[in-house]
Amino acid sequence: MSKHNVALIFGGCTPEHEVSIVTAHQVYLALQENYQVTPIYITKNGEWLTGDALRDLSAFTDGTLPHPSDFDKVTLEFHPNPQFVITSKHWLGQKVHRRELLPVDVVFPAIHGMHGEDGTLQGLLELMNLPYVGARVVGSAVGMDKIMMKAILSENGLPILPYLFWTHHDWEVQRDEILEKVEAVLSYPLFVKPAMSGSSIGVSRVENSSELCTAAEVAGSYSRRVLVEKAVENPLEINCAVMGIDEPMPSVCEQPVTQANFLSFDDKYIHQDGESSGMAGADRKIPAPISEELTLHIQGLATHTFRVLDCAGVARIDFLVDADENVYVNEINTIPGSYSYYLWAHQGIAFPQLVSDLIELAFAAHGQKNALTYTYTTNLLSQAGASLAKLKGDGKLGSTGSD
Repeated sequence: MSKHNVALIFGGCTPEHEVSIVTAHQVYLALQENYQVTPIYITKNGEWLTGDALRDLSAFTDGTLPHPSDFDKVTLEFHPNPQFVITSKHWLGQKVHRRELLPVDVVFPAIHGMHGEDGTLQGLLELMNLPYVGARVVGSAVGMDKIMMKAILSENGLPILPYLFWTHHDWEVQRDEILEKVEAVLSYPLFVKPAMSGSSIGVSRVENSSELCTAAEVAGSYSRRVLVEKAVENPLEINCAVMGIDEPMPSVCEQPVTQANFLSFDDKYIHQDGESSGMAGADRKIPAPISEELTLHIQGLATHTFRVLDCAGVARIDFLVDADENVYVNEINTIPGSYSYYLWAHQGIAFPQLVSDLIELAFAAHGQKNALTYTYTTNLLSQAGASLAKLKGDGKLGSTGSD
């Protein structure tokens, strides 16, 4: 049996660019034996590149990112059919580059954050009618937008922390009013977050109005909308991944370990020895040292969140637990760092098996989509044509040119 052709897309115009590179290379190592993998690296400027050198993480660890002139370019064409096209960096002669179609059976997105995890890439792949790993457009978009996520979760009875939000324009024209409302409705300490960001980038814990103003400026530099929410004092942080489509299953729970008030970017991705290893680089307790009752409760909330947001593939849901064991959904990651393989490994699912299962889920979701009806035959156009002809004959429509 021939191997499936997998396009592994990573990098991207996102603050989580480097995290994506780490995740992609972990995925590549797990895929390479059983699949034909083509790496597609999107630069921070949005150029799509491919080439054998991108398979090796060392191409990214010498202090500089790959230069576009050293790699073949990847473009998309929609005629006669949607397809990826590779344009060689080498000349054939007379300033003509060699071009070839890139065979793609399934796409494996490994971009965290904006322009990859937020539904934009997923929408492109939907237009190309290609199977792809992970949540669809809606699940991806809502999962990335913390404000929309909270609204939907609250509507569906899932526990969230009290919050407020504003736009960049609101902040510019009515800052004093916003501060007054925040302090009237919420109480310090608070967390200030970009609505569209991940990996704790742009997130601040604040204790007073001065810190709130500074944090709002930072968060506003990453997103047009800013979220502020009540902090849980000395919270227990518990994460749980979920995998599937129609019958999703939860993973074992984990407790990330940090000495700070919340998990920073470094806590999540950097070893104590300074080496990056994706989410696997964080210190954690697996399984989380919590009661069986609390574990089952969190796993149930994780699965419910996954379903409510219409996710697919693997997502990781992060929770906060207060001293009274009240549990709050903090956020969802529809493309979690390292695809949370370290959680599934504790359930006997090795990383190569995990990525293979995700690809099979991608094909299943694609089959479900293409089984739907997308056309509807009516006589609307003939009726409209007759009505327009009558209006034109009655002189009720102006002339659009000479007959």
